[in-house]
Amino acid sequence: MSAFPPHRSQASIPVSADTALSHLQNYLAATKTSPYLLPNARLELSGPSAGSTNASVTIHNLQRVEAGLRGEWLAPVLDIEEAVPVAVGGLENGGDVQIGDKMETDGWQDLDEYQREQEDLEGEIVPGNSGATMEADLAEVKETEPTSKAVNPKDKEARRAEKKARQKAEVKAKHEAVRLAAEAAARES
Repeated sequence: MSAFPPHRSQASIPVSADTALSHLQNYLAATKTSPYLLPNARLELSGPSAGSTNASVTIHNLQRVEAGLRGEWLAPVLDIEEAVPVAVGGLENGGDVQIGDKMETDGWQDLDEYQREQEDLEGEIVPGNSGATMEADLAEVKETEPTSKAVNPKDKEARRAEKKARQKAEVKAKHEAVRLAAEAAARES
């Protein structure tokens, strides 16, 4: 039995954003000149070394945190004026456009047409099958299903007895397997 190496745990202390920013900036500045401070640093015969500072994902994420603490907005901003234009009357790459499609110049489809298309998709009937036969089939399924699941006490007792017998057989089979394994081990030795 081996013991774990000695360790010391320190409680985390909340700090202000200004303090965190100054410490983070100092650390990131020190990592540019001291490779042993990098998370991907390795100890070699020539001393501590690391690949490149930019290759570390941890350093990249710390740089993003630093930018956030400085107040920079890191999310991409979508400028509506620079949006990709939509070709009038179809796709720019010459794709097929259905005859019923009416796209306005700004790329939006007419609301009434869109709603009509959605209504067409809902409740489609399979060819060769009318709605009446589908309802009849559904009624047959409902009739064949039992309406109530009344529990008969005799059935319950019978299931319990079967379960006990099955469990006894499993225990007996396990004991037999252990006995056979012990006999085989005794024969080999």
